[in-house]
Amino acid sequence: MKRYPIPCGKKTTHLEIPDRVFVQWVESHEIAPVPDVKSAVEDALYHPIHSARLRNMVKAGQTAAIIVTDITRQLPEETIVPLLLEELKQGGIRKEDTTAVVATGTHRPNTPEELREKFGKIVDEISFINHNSYNKEELISLGTTKSGIPLVFNRTVAQADIRISTGVIETHLFAGYSGGVKSIAVGVAGEETIGATHNYQMMEETRLGVIEGNRFRKFLTEATHVLGLHFIVNVVQTGKKEVVKVVAGDPVEAFQEGVKIARNLYEVEIDQPGEIVVSGVSHPKSLDLYQATRAANVIVFGPQPVVTKGGVILIPAPCEDGCGHPGYCDIMKRAQDVDDIIAISREEGFAPGEQKALILAQILKQARIVMTDCLLPEETLKELYLETVPTLQEALDRELNKNPRARVVLIPDGLLTLPIIKKG
Repeated sequence: MKRYPIPCGKKTTHLEIPDRVFVQWVESHEIAPVPDVKSAVEDALYHPIHSARLRNMVKAGQTAAIIVTDITRQLPEETIVPLLLEELKQGGIRKEDTTAVVATGTHRPNTPEELREKFGKIVDEISFINHNSYNKEELISLGTTKSGIPLVFNRTVAQADIRISTGVIETHLFAGYSGGVKSIAVGVAGEETIGATHNYQMMEETRLGVIEGNRFRKFLTEATHVLGLHFIVNVVQTGKKEVVKVVAGDPVEAFQEGVKIARNLYEVEIDQPGEIVVSGVSHPKSLDLYQATRAANVIVFGPQPVVTKGGVILIPAPCEDGCGHPGYCDIMKRAQDVDDIIAISREEGFAPGEQKALILAQILKQARIVMTDCLLPEETLKELYLETVPTLQEALDRELNKNPRARVVLIPDGLLTLPIIKKG
């Protein structure tokens, strides 16, 4: 009997598997973390990629907006933001002329307590505001892209003289990899913009880990050119949130340098798909079902599925905040079956956040999803075509009892690791 550590929110559960079972342990490659995060950020700021130093790009009297991530992302912004403020100060921009805008996208606003925990004492030194993609008074329209996508953005961000964004480069369903211009083109966009890009057709044309020829990323870049993003600071991290690389500078060039590192870290070859796949979820993605079920994305939406047709995906996540965005639940509850969810999404379209219904339906066409260690009631999950078992160990034992010859794939970090089946 072997024991395997699988993240489950803020804790780690240990899974025991009989020696007779074929197990593939799929973990990101090892890259040594930077010895000192502050020094790494300073070095990136002092040597920006394809860009002048930030302090040399600004001048006294200007206003600045720093687009920061919300609590669903965990990166060392308590270090990054003060260093950005120092760069702005050296260029002549005062703290009172700088606003941090939390890139919530369609997520809920972050509380003052959450912001303090995430950013530290800097929340007392500059203004922090939550973006609201639904409040028309806080938004401004800048026309449309060439393909007709509306360009609606946060007014504070659009009217600032200088726009800077922070972010983390990790696998993403639509963008291939998150980071770069995504923080501004989605994180502080209006619901019209987000809804027009998170749709059935876009999902059909994008894959995890693919940025080349990616239609969604093309939109991100086009939208950002209209609005203007002057500088980014992005990090690449291990599953334990250890920083392995900091990139800063041009929003496109710096991002692409970061993606090279991210691919070396996250993309892992495996021998064959499994009938049972366990995909771990760490805090803060474990806070709600909307985020936690992203752990199934890498299993189905990579270059090819790593779970067999009719197999099962086990996701341990407490989901303390419930379902997250309610819109996708409404679609799934009124659908007659999984095929009906897809039909509704294709024919009616969906508002921002509701794309999760289509994502889950496409996954469920490939495999069952079983949530474990989850606080959501069984009835709620059943309405969403999801199953639940009290613990991950119980869930695995049940599946092995049903299929003793099942191959098991264990992905401890189901949000970052991208398993790719070996060719040939």
